[in-house]
Amino acid sequence: MAPRDGRPQIWILPWREGGEAWPLTDLPGGADDPVRSPDRRRLAFVSALPPRELSPDSARADSARVDPLALRQFDRDRAAALASLRAWLRQNARQNDPRVVTRLDYLGETSLQEERYAQLYVVDVLPGARPRMLTRFLFPVRDPAWTPDGQRLLAVAQRPRGPYPPDVETEPQFVWLDPDGARPPEFVADSGYAVSSPQISADGRWLVYVRQRHRVPMPTAVRRELVVRPLAGGPVRELTAPLDRSVQGFALHPSGWVYFTVTSEGAVPLYRARFGGGAPEPVRRGPLGVGSFAVAGPTLAWAEMQPQRPSDVWAARLDGRGARRLSALNDSLLSEVWLADYEELRYRSFDGTPIQGWVLRPRQPRGGRAPLLVEIHGGPHSMWGPGEPTMWLEFQSFAGAGYTVFFSNPRGSDGYGETFLRAIYRDWGSPPARDVLAGADTVLARGWADPAQQVVTGGSYAGYLTAWIVAREAPERFRAAVAARGVYDLGIWYGSSNTWRLFEGEFGTRPWEDGEVVRRQSPLTYVRDLRTPLLLLHGEQDYRTTIAGAEALYRALKVLGRPVEFVRYPREGHELTRSGEPRHRLDHLLRTLEFFERHLPVW
Repeated sequence: MAPRDGRPQIWILPWREGGEAWPLTDLPGGADDPVRSPDRRRLAFVSALPPRELSPDSARADSARVDPLALRQFDRDRAAALASLRAWLRQNARQNDPRVVTRLDYLGETSLQEERYAQLYVVDVLPGARPRMLTRFLFPVRDPAWTPDGQRLLAVAQRPRGPYPPDVETEPQFVWLDPDGARPPEFVADSGYAVSSPQISADGRWLVYVRQRHRVPMPTAVRRELVVRPLAGGPVRELTAPLDRSVQGFALHPSGWVYFTVTSEGAVPLYRARFGGGAPEPVRRGPLGVGSFAVAGPTLAWAEMQPQRPSDVWAARLDGRGARRLSALNDSLLSEVWLADYEELRYRSFDGTPIQGWVLRPRQPRGGRAPLLVEIHGGPHSMWGPGEPTMWLEFQSFAGAGYTVFFSNPRGSDGYGETFLRAIYRDWGSPPARDVLAGADTVLARGWADPAQQVVTGGSYAGYLTAWIVAREAPERFRAAVAARGVYDLGIWYGSSNTWRLFEGEFGTRPWEDGEVVRRQSPLTYVRDLRTPLLLLHGEQDYRTTIAGAEALYRALKVLGRPVEFVRYPREGHELTRSGEPRHRLDHLLRTLEFFERHLPVW
């Protein structure tokens, strides 16, 4: 729970006997990621601390006398004067006035990121109990898990491969800890893999966790593997290998099953597998998306997204049988509105690659055939489908406004195996753009939309691809385009973004090592050919795909006299359309609709 004027803390609510919630922690760094011990008497959690509270050297440096006028003493005691000046400068830096940057990674999502490293604590679940600090590392610790006997804790340490600070390269590995601090930490690596989310089976025999290969070409496009290994020692077995899919979430059941979701062909199905062996079994699948889920006793419960019934809670037996909907959160609204169906579209792209897409057709197109809205997903390694919750409102809104809506999962998308996922290495533009356009051609060939009335939009990487399409692939095809939160110059993105490592992973280089790939793969390079009316939408505090790229594209188009508009959303970061201010989210949607309506012929 986070107070309005501070960092989140852990509170205890006696829900069985009733009563008021009371705070268990009150730490300057806040508290996060709580996990209760098997006997329910203790909680493990993490709290983030600045280096000066983790390093004795920093503490000693901060003890120096503060005197901004110590320059007067330089001729008598230069060392003492410098120590005093440095103490004063450090004091200013701690107050973020000015902001002194010495780290490689200093950008958060909407502001500069304070240098803090999460450390592991344990606290008794009693009023007034004092948390005990178990780690004091100059790197973060996360994902704590208890052994069933409560004697040890397992966590993930983001350990640097080089010297402090842990900026350039880290190696997430396990660390075993004694809850009482009696034994030193023990680090265990899964060589060649970055690990996360460890859980230990109720009988203490098995460790289940997620891992991804790193130190490989294109490490940004590898599957998230769900693996199990005997705690007593033995080979690692990947539970998701037969599926060739990335795991999303998982939960353990004392009966020896691990339940997990994967991304697969536009859906997020739920599977289960035995710790000891056997192929995964489907528990819940179809054109839907399983979100969070839990297993306890004889019951499985989950949140589910369906095209015609968004976001309800379901329950079933452990094998998935007897599924029943427990909530009716949107029934009153759904009874009042018309919803378009999601029609699956399988087609071949320009080189024969099979691509999956979907079409939502309007109920009553005005004046004959409907205009075609081409929607593109970001990532670039995201996946859309009937179970995608974040776009449901936008898709249905445009279908309700009379548009035929088409979206697809071009090469590079998750959910179709690792080869497909990695198919855009050093080539973000033409191949996926041509996949999208081939799908739009298929929609038009079936007579579902008017070829003279086409518009296109996308956000984040899809903002990039939208700009690429109207500048490079199809400069005369679309009546209008809306690019949101996009990357338009790869060099600007690398130099100003908190996701600069994505460039290195996707292109296998750095801008100063291969300037040609930056030039060739940036939509801004082809700005002279961009004549389609373009609306640029961007959050002013977006540090994931910084607004500087949109500013550069806007200025170039204005200098060239092209039809372009630029809308800047104050206080918004990259999550504008998902968790931004409600007014801004609505403005984003309606401004997109109005722009298209303005540039389409009367219909």
